[in-house]
Amino acid sequence: MEDYGEFSKEEVAKHGEQYVEYYKSKGLDITFYGNWQKDFAKLLIQIAELDPIKEQGIVLDVGCACALNLRAIDELGIFSHMIGIDQSEYLINLIPDLHNFGSYADFYAASSWDMSMIDRGEIDFLICTHVLEHLPDEDALDKTLKEFKRVLSKDGKILIMIPCAEKEGTTFEDPRDISDLHTLAHTDKWWTAKFKKYFKSETFKARAKFKKSELRPDRDVEETFYGQYHPSWHVFRYVHK
Repeated sequence: MEDYGEFSKEEVAKHGEQYVEYYKSKGLDITFYGNWQKDFAKLLIQIAELDPIKEQGIVLDVGCACALNLRAIDELGIFSHMIGIDQSEYLINLIPDLHNFGSYADFYAASSWDMSMIDRGEIDFLICTHVLEHLPDEDALDKTLKEFKRVLSKDGKILIMIPCAEKEGTTFEDPRDISDLHTLAHTDKWWTAKFKKYFKSETFKARAKFKKSELRPDRDVEETFYGQYHPSWHVFRYVHK
């Protein structure tokens, strides 16, 4: 659980703190919880086509940061258990001060390619938003996707949201994006081919739902940096092959 690739545990923890401070310097507090996160949680459930009044088992947020997505999902009250993973121990340690999840949530400082604390087939709904583009290289991505496949239950679903470049070899289309924080800047076609090796795609349906939903971020959002990236957002939905 302490395999962070070429980075030490201390370096990863420091990056988490720098991550928070960087956006504060831009006037954006990533620990702020507001209506945008509540809408986003509803959007995730909508895209996944989950029953909003039926218990859905275990949800896992990979790259959960300080668990704002899970906090909003928690308020919907449809999951029996929640798990959050993030490489930054600093961000994980912020969670208890931001929300009381009680005994039905577990959080781990760990890399996305080593989720050994989770059993095979344990996860019913896996979400990973704006994380994969930050992985150090394609090898880490492949290891991560293998872990996604391992922990997903037979009838489970995966939602992945990432910004995509317009053309290979370029950065993302939004000039406000901070490219030096993103290692894997690829097109929608590249990501689709990559995911196809591991999962059965429900991408078209997911994208159509994303574009049509009134919950989709289509305006500037002051309280969170996500509002800066929505022009390049792509959403993928997958199940087991």
